[in-house]
Amino acid sequence: SFSGQCCTKCKRGHVKSIDCPKTQEHCVPCKCGEEYMDHINDLDECMRCRSCDKALGLEVVKNCTSTENAECSCAKNHYCNSSRCEHCESCTVCENGQIEKECTSTSDTVCRMQVKRKVNNYTTQGNTAAADTGKVHSPETLRLIHIDVDLTHHVPDIVREMTLEQVMTFVRHHRLSEPTIEETLLDNSNNTSEQKIKLFQKWYQKHGMGGAYETLICSLRDLKMRTAADKIERKLKAAVCSHQERRESYNDKTEQSNTCSQEGEKCYDDNAEISKTYPESLEET
Repeated sequence: SFSGQCCTKCKRGHVKSIDCPKTQEHCVPCKCGEEYMDHINDLDECMRCRSCDKALGLEVVKNCTSTENAECSCAKNHYCNSSRCEHCESCTVCENGQIEKECTSTSDTVCRMQVKRKVNNYTTQGNTAAADTGKVHSPETLRLIHIDVDLTHHVPDIVREMTLEQVMTFVRHHRLSEPTIEETLLDNSNNTSEQKIKLFQKWYQKHGMGGAYETLICSLRDLKMRTAADKIERKLKAAVCSHQERRESYNDKTEQSNTCSQEGEKCYDDNAEISKTYPESLEET
């Protein structure tokens, strides 16, 4: 009631146009495709339709009408195992290409384990991976390439291959908050390069090192940024392999140095022993 008057409630798909409707003529329809009202009501505003954002891995299953909200589900190659999905994660891509269980809308891909075998004194899995030089790297390097590269020192090189718009799409895809994005852009308003670096660093700090490289490359490809993904992948693989080669070279030199030192000590010990055994002979010499 309104000031002692009996008011009429509006039917689904409509809201009141005056404080106290007398008939349904005092109710106005919601804008189809933009607004809806799914119950009898005495409200003066319709509810906004749900947005199935592609950047969040969603797609429309059922369009919004004046009486029903839109229905979303995970897009192809995405999944969500939560009861209420606000966004969907990208399905895992099996490194070896062997799948135990396909990705579904509610569960991630399960990759098949491979039998380990020996390659040039290293234990590895699946096909032999080699750098451009043809050199086989240790499994530590291969794991770093695919999973846990520390991206901290590579951020400028990574974002150099992306436009500001691409960086913003990427961080939004991974739910970096709009206030954080706006603040970062304002703090570096006169420097696009710095804006890209700072935005990426915000995401990396939020995500953590574990699996960040794989998330980066897979997400860029899912977001149709394949050229950027390929360039970044080549850069980081080259950087990791170069680091591994330098480390192996350093280890080889250290081992040689230790061997020479040990041989020198042995020679010294042998001479000392001879000196003890034949002191007179050595003095005459």
